[in-house]
This record gives sequence, structure tokens and C-alpha cells, in this order.
Amino acid sequence: MLPWQVREHRFAPVGFGRRGLNPDDVYAFLDRVAADMAAVYAALTESRRETARIKAGLRRWQTDQARARNERGQDR
Repeated sequence: MLPWQVREHRFAPVGFGRRGLNPDDVYAFLDRVAADMAAVYAALTESRRETARIKAGLRRWQTDQARARNERGQDR
């Protein structure tokens, strides 16, 4: 579920004199959950960016190492 889906979800109000949940409390909770989910999604996105950056750096390093190894082999 996405944060906007949590924020837009609404519960049917309870009738007068009936038991039920306070809609204001429910909506406040949903807003808090949505904010938490948004923070998690942002952290996940940042983590994926960092992973991609590290993988690209590793690939460059491996390419450089292979190139240097090939150059040393040609000098012999």
C-alpha cells in the first residue's frame, strides 16, 4: 500500500449513540502511518541509489584491475 492510499482511506462514521471509533483519532493515526511509510520509501530509494553507486564503483575498479593485469602480462 502506498502512502497516498493510506491518507485517502476513510472509515464510515458511527451513528449517534452507537459504539465505534473516533474518526478524528483514526484519521490522525492514518496520517502518522502514511508519514512513516513515506519515510521508509524515501530511505529505500536512497539505499537503492547508494547500492547502484557502489556497484558502479566496483565495476570500474574491477575493469581497472583487469586492464592493469593485462598490461603487466604484455610487458613480460
